[in-house]
Amino acid sequence: DLTGLPPTPDEVNAFVADQSPDAFAKVVDRLLASPAFGETWGRHWLDVARFAESSGKEQNVLYPQAWRYRDWVIDSLNA
Repeated sequence: DLTGLPPTPDEVNAFVADQSPDAFAKVVDRLLASPAFGETWGRHWLDVARFAESSGKEQNVLYPQAWRYRDWVIDSLNA
C-alpha cells in the first residue's frame, strides 16, 4: 500500500528471516524512504488537483512546465 508495488521475493525472505521485534517497523521505514512512496501517493493528490500536462480537448494545449508541479508534489511527499 505504501509504494503501490509488490515486494520482491528477496524482500519477503529478508522480512521473514528478520526475527527482531522491530522487523515490521524496519520495512515500513524502508518503504516510506522509497521514491515510489511519493510517486504512488502523489498520484492521488494530483488526481484531486486535476493535474494534466495538456488540456486534452479539441485544441490540445500542452503545458510544457507542468512537470515542475508534479515533481514538487512527489518530492514534498518523499520529504
